[in-house]
Amino acid sequence: MVFRLGLLLVLLVCLVHMASAKIAEDDYCGVEDHPYNNLPKNVSMGCKSVDWRRYKFIHEYYAVLRFLVNCYYMLVDAIFELINWFEPMQTVGWQNASQLLFIPAHQAAAMIREGNLTSVELITAYVDRLKEVNPMINAIAHKNYGHSLKLAREVDTELARMDDSERKKLAFSKPLYGVPFTTKNNLNVKGFVTGAGSKYLLKGSPPATETAPIVKRMMDAGAILIAISTLPNMAMSYAGDDSAYGVTNNPHDTRRITGGSSAGEGALIGAGASLCGIGNDIGGSVRIPAAMNGIFALKPTTVPDHVVPNEGILPKSLFYKPALNMLSNGPMCRYASDLPLALAVMAGKKVDAFQQDVDFSKVKVFYMDDLNVLLAQELQPAQQIPVKMVKSYFEFKHNVTVQRVEFPLMSRLLELFYADPWSEGIPSYEELKQTYYDIQAGVANATHLGLQIELLKRFLAPKSENERELVLLKKEKLRKQVANLLGKNGLLVSPVWPTTVPFHHQEPFAVFNIKYTMIANVLGFPALAAPMYKNRQTNMPEGVQLMAAPFNEALLIAAAQELERTFGGWVKPSPANIFSEPPPKVPTK
Repeated sequence: MVFRLGLLLVLLVCLVHMASAKIAEDDYCGVEDHPYNNLPKNVSMGCKSVDWRRYKFIHEYYAVLRFLVNCYYMLVDAIFELINWFEPMQTVGWQNASQLLFIPAHQAAAMIREGNLTSVELITAYVDRLKEVNPMINAIAHKNYGHSLKLAREVDTELARMDDSERKKLAFSKPLYGVPFTTKNNLNVKGFVTGAGSKYLLKGSPPATETAPIVKRMMDAGAILIAISTLPNMAMSYAGDDSAYGVTNNPHDTRRITGGSSAGEGALIGAGASLCGIGNDIGGSVRIPAAMNGIFALKPTTVPDHVVPNEGILPKSLFYKPALNMLSNGPMCRYASDLPLALAVMAGKKVDAFQQDVDFSKVKVFYMDDLNVLLAQELQPAQQIPVKMVKSYFEFKHNVTVQRVEFPLMSRLLELFYADPWSEGIPSYEELKQTYYDIQAGVANATHLGLQIELLKRFLAPKSENERELVLLKKEKLRKQVANLLGKNGLLVSPVWPTTVPFHHQEPFAVFNIKYTMIANVLGFPALAAPMYKNRQTNMPEGVQLMAAPFNEALLIAAAQELERTFGGWVKPSPANIFSEPPPKVPTK
């Protein structure tokens, strides 16, 4: 029923979009002073012939349609608030938590090498934590408890045979020796079924015969896989509500989603049941769950080249351009201090490749607020606060002038996102319609959101080859604008999500809220989600997104570490307390 209502919504908003999305100054193929009111039916302006009637109609009725969309979202929020008012808020507890859970991965690895901690002690602490919290959050697709403890004993035995010089070499050859990690169940792990959240794949697929390169790199670095995490059906959702494994719950409030599609990773790491994990991101799928669970996550550069390999991801339909240009694996960590090492291992680089000392007084900092994407919710006041905190921090602490920027083309993000077909391997809308009831039952090689996306593309994607050429020109123009602004030492700060964390099953009614995270995928730039504090009214984490120019991951990580030192980093799940402290104060001169 929820899906049917959501599908109806998508159809209605698509019809609205045909005459709705705010016109951007740059819509005119680089001719920014073209008079809006004198557009003929067909215009030739250096990009062949494009039908401009739709664009003109968009501009004229934007204000009215924005008002209607705002009313719609107010109604949706009110309905779900009312429904969940009667449900108890549950949060993971810490009564039985071992203190070993609070050691960052790089420190734990050093302690194991130096003999101050055994791998068995650490792995046991995490296995116990998984057993404790998973019944509440349901974030595990496959358990690996017994084998992980066996590997931990082997680590301790091997270390006992080594002399000091051999142990020191491990810091470079196996920098995560004996430390636990988790990975998303759309990455192949030998011996496990790569279900990708799909009943279809879980039922019909044999165990993987090889391990994805990025997972193997973590294992080669000495990390021990303790569990494989859940994700929504075919990774096609920013919630974990339609997974073959059942609903994955947020550790801060089990009534709410964990974000997706790396839903289980976000929940496990946020709940203190994993230290670091591997996710993947095509529209925000590591950054959204990071923000919603109060942890850190990084989507590396994908254009012009990938920093981290993508091989081994399911579904295989993602391995066609342009989907591949937007998709990347990336690290998800509880502590920003672990990001440099985790990314270095995943990228196959030297351990210090992404560790950089930065003089932030020489960094250019910019910020954005609302993007004017008509079909998405407007940015709410509570989600503006973390951005303002970062702005004030850099201004007062580092004497940086932080400038607000606006890119008119970002109001057309949905159009840019669907400029090309995602993949040759994704079924068309006509094909998906034939399997509607199988999709409903969860036994088709397709998803609810996949059907919605194909419906969206009928309205949002270019209507002709000439229009497609125009949209691709706009996409490239936006990439150049942002790259020129950021340069080699620029940071662009924005929200990750325009509202507080949605409730379960609210996603089909707000499918366009990925507007902030989508930017980095459309452009191929690296972007990072960083937690800031816990919202006293909702008991949920609040955070920011940081974006930089291609191959500038080290700058993003340094900035995340700076924010972690200042504002506390990981937002620990805890029961709601109306007398809790307000957001951290920003340092002043």
